[in-house]
Amino acid sequence: MTRTTLLSLTTLSAVLAAVAAFTLSGGHASAARTQTMHMSMSPATTPRAIALRMNMRALWEDHVSWTRMAVISLIQNSPDTQATVARLLQNQAQIGAAIKPYYGAAASRQLASLLRQHILIAADIVAAAKKGDKAAVAHQEAVWHANADQISRFLNSANPRFWKLGALKGMMYEHLGLTTNEVVDYLQHKWAADVHVYDEINAQALQMADMLTAGIVAQFPSRFGQS
Repeated sequence: MTRTTLLSLTTLSAVLAAVAAFTLSGGHASAARTQTMHMSMSPATTPRAIALRMNMRALWEDHVSWTRMAVISLIQNSPDTQATVARLLQNQAQIGAAIKPYYGAAASRQLASLLRQHILIAADIVAAAKKGDKAAVAHQEAVWHANADQISRFLNSANPRFWKLGALKGMMYEHLGLTTNEVVDYLQHKWAADVHVYDEINAQALQMADMLTAGIVAQFPSRFGQS
């Protein structure tokens, strides 16, 4: 990698860091509402509710772990990139399939499609950063947040009572901000920070999974043996 490329990546990392800081500062209040909403719901205690919770958690842990592997492969231009990204995209279809029993096949396909876009946009951000194209990075960041808004609106429309729009946006924005920090730390070779932020990403993914599970159980209590 040339000195010019390294300088470009450093500049882009600063841009991405600023975007992440703005995203997270705007999302903290909404994220707090996410936690409040989740805690106010009945916990998943019946066997069916616990099974859904464990499956949703596994899917979202896969989401962030395969995202991490894909980011590293894309940055390093590793020979496993195609296979890693393909596995990551498979996860989006699996998350879509998880809601199919409750919201139908069309909703399942729509969520999978929106999440697929979420991943492809992230890949475009990494590609633009590698090229040193600050304008492209800024554009793709805007597209990424617009996609997060679409995902939030879709979920809210499916379950408006228990998946509040503000909480969903806070959840998604925090996810984007943490993932951006992960990319920044990796590009800057801040390995300890990179590991730390991944732990944060994983913990937040489990919160997202639990929020989604709690909303489904609250919306369809009779299907989970709850009154």
